[in-house]
Amino acid sequence: MAVGLEAHLQRLRKFEIESLRAWFRPNIRVLEIGGGSGYQASLISAYGCEVCSIDLPGRPVPEKIYYSVTDYDGQKILFPDGFFDLVFSSNVLEHIESLAPIFKEIHRVLKPEGTIIHVLPSVTWRFWTSLAHYAYILKCLLIGKIESMGKQNSLLIRDVGKGHGLMFLLKRVFIAGPHGVYPNAVSEFYYFSRFRWIALFHKNGFDLLKISGNGLFYTGYGVFHDLSISLRRKVAWFLGSSSHIFVMRIRDSLTKS
Repeated sequence: MAVGLEAHLQRLRKFEIESLRAWFRPNIRVLEIGGGSGYQASLISAYGCEVCSIDLPGRPVPEKIYYSVTDYDGQKILFPDGFFDLVFSSNVLEHIESLAPIFKEIHRVLKPEGTIIHVLPSVTWRFWTSLAHYAYILKCLLIGKIESMGKQNSLLIRDVGKGHGLMFLLKRVFIAGPHGVYPNAVSEFYYFSRFRWIALFHKNGFDLLKISGNGLFYTGYGVFHDLSISLRRKVAWFLGSSSHIFVMRIRDSLTKS
């Protein structure tokens, strides 16, 4: 049975939440950062959690809203000190240029004994997504949808608005661009490494409790989005997980300010 791209992404995100089920205990307060359509917030809420989901006001408008998502200015989280039991984000931090403000706010709004969970793309995801870029171009050419390539390349539309020349824009189509806020796709082999994230979290006052892969293999572009979750789990055993899961707490020696 064929699976559409949106349904494919939801399957991945649902598996992600289900794998973290033990952390979402009933009646705890959860802050989700980067809620988008509220899909994952709706799943967490179904576990009996009190969920508050926030995202930037300029985010793409989703086709369907699954849960209420509050606008966030990127600086101040509008909740009192020590309000949440758990802070969660999925594939969000790599899109934030300056992480210091959000880390500071997490320190403030999280209870001293609270938990933070960040899901982030891995080097495995970056490598195979770079290859999938060309499979996607071939697919577009074969089905006559070359114009849709720009929608998948995160830099193309942005660069059109900046008035770059034709050669620059063609380069962005035929050379995989970065997924996050980093200089290019090659640099993301460093920026997406777990060692870089571990150092960054430690520097910002977080102690890691657990680091694991998400146990799934997938790439960007949705080239093979019909693959089942079962097969993706098997492939992850050989090629590696496409995301890291970081579970952490605020370092005991730090005090909220």
